[in-house]
Amino acid sequence: MKYDYDIIVIGAGSAGLVIAAGGASLGAKVALVEESKMGGDCLNTGCVPSKTFLKSAHLAKDIQLSHKFGINASLNNVNLENVMNRVKSVIKSIEPHDSKERFEGLGVDVFLKKGKLMDNHRVSIGEQFITGKYIVIATGAKPSIPNIKGLDEVFYLTNENVFGLKKLPTHLIVLGGGPIGLELGQGFRHLGSKVTIIDKHSDIFHKDDPEVGPWMKEKFLRDGMDLQLGASILQVKQDGDDVVVVIEADGQSKEIRGDQLLVALGRRPSSQNLGLEEIGVEMDEKGYIKANAKLQTNIKNIYACGDVTGPYQFTHMAGYQASIVLKNIVFKLNAKVDYSAVPWTTYTKPEVSHVGYTEQQAKSLGMFKDYLIVDLADNDRAKSENDEGFIKLILGRNKRIIGATVISDKAGEMIPVVTLAIKKKLSSSIFLNMIFAYPTESEIYKIAALKKAKESFKDWHKKIIKFIFLR
Repeated sequence: MKYDYDIIVIGAGSAGLVIAAGGASLGAKVALVEESKMGGDCLNTGCVPSKTFLKSAHLAKDIQLSHKFGINASLNNVNLENVMNRVKSVIKSIEPHDSKERFEGLGVDVFLKKGKLMDNHRVSIGEQFITGKYIVIATGAKPSIPNIKGLDEVFYLTNENVFGLKKLPTHLIVLGGGPIGLELGQGFRHLGSKVTIIDKHSDIFHKDDPEVGPWMKEKFLRDGMDLQLGASILQVKQDGDDVVVVIEADGQSKEIRGDQLLVALGRRPSSQNLGLEEIGVEMDEKGYIKANAKLQTNIKNIYACGDVTGPYQFTHMAGYQASIVLKNIVFKLNAKVDYSAVPWTTYTKPEVSHVGYTEQQAKSLGMFKDYLIVDLADNDRAKSENDEGFIKLILGRNKRIIGATVISDKAGEMIPVVTLAIKKKLSSSIFLNMIFAYPTESEIYKIAALKKAKESFKDWHKKIIKFIFLR
């Protein structure tokens, strides 16, 4: 059968753009279908706007702490509209890279309409149909809005509209203590808003190593944030200009009153109304598309990648999964995903970065042997910059590094060093042989390796060395 296209990609976010650009550059005829904005969540409502916003917020915090550096400065005024205008300008500067015009220039046929699968080779786009030998679903995810009493009767923010605010909230109530809630909540706190975080879990960063949550909780409390943890949300209601959230914690109910409400209660896959159920593409109970290690669905010529399939909802993982799909479709390499060294960063201040296995995961899999923790207070660069945090290395068999956590203002930039060590199956001693520029916070890895070497240095080792020198 002759098809219109070699590959039809539905979704022009991070994963879809990688497949479209890569496929076209390798000689495949590609159609890219997107019903909303080119660039997807990352460019328009996620990574780019949030990190731009957080730069302003964290700068405001640095100004407030300027006295620690011998400078007398104060934060006199925050014009949120100007902050958000900068967010828009950064998005605009990146837009051309993800634009319809650029991809058409690469030879991709771009359809800015909703696509729906009619069968495993046909996709309807408005009034027309196109056919493809392979179809890739890369439609991403959206904010999850749970069924909370009264929520549909009040105005609320999500990551999709929060960057349109023009006035700084007096009191921002955040539903959800995950990465989005904590990043934006702390950001607004640094700009001057009162912030309350409400979450059902009794701790934060509960998916990370056990030392992270308590450490970051103390940091947020020092920032003046109100953390309502282990709380159930009973109701949301409007009272004049205020929004009121009724919660229950420790058997007691209470009302929290603010002027803005941010809902950050997780994400849900954008897999609805795509025709997937009708043609038999399997999904789990939450709507995530089921895919094997080759990112192939139960229908062998249909693939899925990015947030719509998970399990990691990060831009860099969408790009990684897209590369696996390309290898399998274009080169027939039978490539499979490897999630043993997946890095991620929560862009709070300080940042929290992780890669590989946590201590809990390693223990559950029978891989855990030991761990190392070194405080940033042992690092000269951290002292000079008033940075706080720690690193933790998880060690498996043969003292190999199988996981790591970094808390630091520079954690996201530091994690690739240990990511490479995990990927190359190296032990912590590798850092003893590396030359790190001084002073840098990455030197903390050498300090950790030296600590481990000292711990493994037994008394009988000392006796042998002493005997050799005495001779």
